[in-house]
Amino acid sequence: MAESTITKKHNVTVGFGFIKLTGSLHHDDESRSLVLETEEGPEHISVSLRSYGFTPKPGNVFIKDWSEHAGLTARLEQAGLVQPLHELNVGPFGSTAYEVKVTL
Repeated sequence: MAESTITKKHNVTVGFGFIKLTGSLHHDDESRSLVLETEEGPEHISVSLRSYGFTPKPGNVFIKDWSEHAGLTARLEQAGLVQPLHELNVGPFGSTAYEVKVTL
């Protein structure tokens, strides 16, 4: 049986500007994803930047810093859930994203 690549932290509250969502934070290292599983369904914290030619290193994910995710990386860092490693500018508008180490 293969070893699971999913790490979970329960009862996590994440702020998205004017709203806060609570659930279990799931990090799947194999798919390089970070998702908050709430009673209403999944809220994707991480974003894929493969279309821009970027893949996060093992243990890491990308988090966008635009739209409803503006300031999210800083809030997750303050909560001790991620450690920002470096900033990327992507897309036609040079939007900011961060590669972060997940520290659940």
